[in-house]
Amino acid sequence: MEKINIVVCSNNTEYKVALKNKLVDENIAIIGYADIEPGARVRIQGFVPDVVAFLMNNDEIDEDFFDFVDGLGLSSFGAAAVVLTEKVTVDLVNQAAQAGIRQVMDIAVGGEQFCDNINSIVSRERKFAPQSSAEKKTRSGVYAFFSGKGGVGKTTICTNSAVSLASRGKKVLLIDLDLQFGDADMALDVVPNETIVDLARDTNGVSIDNLTTCCTSHSSGLSLLSSPSSPELAEYVGQGTVKQILDVARNYFEYILVDCGCQLTDPVITAIEGADYVFMVNDVNILSLKRAKLCLNVLQQINQKEKVRLVVNKNLKKNSVRIEDFENLLGLPAYAVIASDFKTVNTSLNNGQPAITFKPRAAISRDIAGFVDKIVLEREGEAGLKQKTKRFGK
Repeated sequence: MEKINIVVCSNNTEYKVALKNKLVDENIAIIGYADIEPGARVRIQGFVPDVVAFLMNNDEIDEDFFDFVDGLGLSSFGAAAVVLTEKVTVDLVNQAAQAGIRQVMDIAVGGEQFCDNINSIVSRERKFAPQSSAEKKTRSGVYAFFSGKGGVGKTTICTNSAVSLASRGKKVLLIDLDLQFGDADMALDVVPNETIVDLARDTNGVSIDNLTTCCTSHSSGLSLLSSPSSPELAEYVGQGTVKQILDVARNYFEYILVDCGCQLTDPVITAIEGADYVFMVNDVNILSLKRAKLCLNVLQQINQKEKVRLVVNKNLKKNSVRIEDFENLLGLPAYAVIASDFKTVNTSLNNGQPAITFKPRAAISRDIAGFVDKIVLEREGEAGLKQKTKRFGK
């Protein structure tokens, strides 16, 4: 059965934790959280969930709440709303049904019963709305590229992956979140007129119009939101800005790639928390191995370890540190292995063109293409791989 994705909406942290503990069915997963407030609409819609679970006190369930649920337009993408509260009454159930809420449950419901209820609700939704169900398979994907060590080739892999996706006709946003020393613009040979700082300082807030205005277009078709033009400007970009950018972008882009800095700052942690997957990029040496273990420990402490996928870059046939060493120490299988190809990377950078289009038959280009194939396959299935790569020049 297709996985069931839930977005949890509550202003009560204890309720959120309680619901997470109810997920005894591996087929049901929480993909995001939101507060119950007007600004959360964009965030909830961007996740394109199967179920939106509202956890709240009875006195919070009023006409304003029902108007909020109605304004989400959940039926437009085949999602169902459920409410969990402390006191379930006949009047409440009737009011909820009139507002399109599929079920009202006691907040103390057991894990097995909750999962059975969710499975039943989603089965009915998918039966009567097959078209909406198909659209869910193409929900936006947010991918954070992170490493605790510089010089591992994180930006090279991130930018080349973004170009590969865009060249396949995907709608791609690349966010350079290395706020002090990001150079995705140089890797793509573009000159941004505006950056993420301009977006953060816009008094009108983050909207899709402001976002696209601050982006720079690359010849492949991807949109780049560049890092600040000078390191001291990084302070203008806080975690709130990053959260808003991801929430808005999810509604308009198929793939959102975030090139994170090498430090776990608040903006980077926010991006990791908002991502579907975190690609931890490492080159094959003992220092990178040590940093990877330290970073993974931190990500585990903030409950993000399950998102982490290991990417090993600059792999050589003969090396004293092996891929197996990373897998054993981190407890993660290698999601992707990228060949060491300094000549191709250096030449392509100096020529102002990503390696994957500069020398598509080079070892590194083939490995990145395979990495992107895997991402597309997981998100879209075989149909997503059938789109032909378009040719483009510098």
